Amino acid sequence: MSPRPRVSDESGFSLVELLVAMVIGMMVLMAAFMVLDRTITASGQVADRSEALQRGRQAMELVTRQLRSQVCVGSTKPIVSGTDTSVSFYADLSDGTTPIKQRTLSYSAVTDTITETLVTGAGTYPNLTFNGTPSSTPLLTKVKQIQDNGPPVTLRPIFRYYGYQTGTTNGTLVQLSAPLSATDLKRVAEIKVGFRAFALRPISNDKDSTVLEDDVYTRTAVPTELQGAPECI
Repeated sequence: MSPRPRVSDESGFSLVELLVAMVIGMMVLMAAFMVLDRTITASGQVADRSEALQRGRQAMELVTRQLRSQVCVGSTKPIVSGTDTSVSFYADLSDGTTPIKQRTLSYSAVTDTITETLVTGAGTYPNLTFNGTPSSTPLLTKVKQIQDNGPPVTLRPIFRYYGYQTGTTNGTLVQLSAPLSATDLKRVAEIKVGFRAFALRPISNDKDSTVLEDDVYTRTAVPTELQGAPECI
């Protein structure tokens, strides 16, 4: 028997070729991972904005519904007090079978929360008092003021107040200074509400927020009233 022939074919990859192939493969993998990372980040931002919009819209609907439900207490105007970050007013969301409530909508920059505080009126209408124990409910968390580009950059008030211009009958509105004076409390015909809502994820940032704004006209506003002030009807 003849001896088995020795394998003489030594073809294959050289060390240099192997290293080049590894480097190219790593570059392709890194590019694929970068695309995947950006896709995941973009998906997270879209989800955050969608969640922020949903949360903010629900809170805005609650705020505007309550502001539109303002009522006079006898001849007393509905607005009790108003600042850049809070507004107190009398409102009735029932069919008239439950007492009128004094509602306060307030924003805290410390907790980034919009809260509603209720005090139920006691007594016989229109001689009502609002000295009971208040109850508070958060309407929206992770909320901030809208930033107006400057220079300098300023924070827009959560609540802005407008009244009919005195001496006109064409419904011209002018902005009232906050906090509202005793005279301007009676002039409020429109309240502009605006804020930025965020998703609940801790990593959400400013670019993932959603800006929501709405205008609320009081039910007592009469544009043709000669003295430019809403009246109780």
